[in-house]
Amino acid sequence: MKTSGFLLFRLNFVDREDLFPNPIANDSDFIQVIEEAATEEFDVVRQGRRTSYGWALREVVSDSCDQANRPFIFVTFSYEVMSRKGPIITPGGIAHGTSTLSPPSATLVRILIDLKRHICAVEDVPGVIQSHSGWKTSLQTILSSAAWKLLFKSMIHLTPVVPAETVAVRLKSFEKVTRLRVTLSIPNPDLGPSFQRLYDEMKRGGVRELSQDMRNERGLTVAPDTLPQAALDMAMTGYRKGKIRLYGYKDGRKDNFTVADDVARIEIGEEQDLTEVHDADQRSSAVKRFAKAIIERIDESLSR
Repeated sequence: MKTSGFLLFRLNFVDREDLFPNPIANDSDFIQVIEEAATEEFDVVRQGRRTSYGWALREVVSDSCDQANRPFIFVTFSYEVMSRKGPIITPGGIAHGTSTLSPPSATLVRILIDLKRHICAVEDVPGVIQSHSGWKTSLQTILSSAAWKLLFKSMIHLTPVVPAETVAVRLKSFEKVTRLRVTLSIPNPDLGPSFQRLYDEMKRGGVRELSQDMRNERGLTVAPDTLPQAALDMAMTGYRKGKIRLYGYKDGRKDNFTVADDVARIEIGEEQDLTEVHDADQRSSAVKRFAKAIIERIDESLSR
């Protein structure tokens, strides 16, 4: 059985100031944005030095995993090479020119969005996700442009979920942690209990972001059910703006590290290639099996 890897991102809604009065407020709003975004109007075309290429969303499926009663969105994200400059064959020989494909050949990237957790699992397709750093910006542009068209003032950002071991290993090497700096994005559906009271207070006050700068030269207590650990957990699971910065002492000397773009990864085994399923009923069943496998791995990853 072949396996596929997926990178995990938190879906965050960031409101523009002084614009339309309505933010993206619920899953129905977001589904409407996705369906609008999956049209040619919002395709993104980029021009490189030698290649022009495009990004697009298509084939939105909004459904629910019956066993877990978990709503999800499945959508296909595509990368298309539209033209390339270089040697081309002509009737008379070889010349330098531009080769154009119409319609262009596409490489497909599957995306599964768990609406309960607001987690976006993006297929780590070789030659696309790792090779083209602009894919996330293009995806965010497509979604945010569709939201604007629908008169929502929210922009849609994908924030990496940090692999737990990335921070745990670094923290273990510190004798003590003296400072934690992070900006948390408060409105979200996936909070740990230790942060619930503060979340409720922020919600009542209409606060969208909370900047935390916790310091103690004697050492912060980074343990379960403490404020530093709760803030760190939220930030690591993607509810943040910008980087996570930690300061402390290692081997008797001041040291620090920053977490920015580390992304958690999950693997699933696959019984069937969705691109080979054309019957509507069979495809619906295949998508549900695919969603169930992804959601189970998301739960495992975030419960560690």
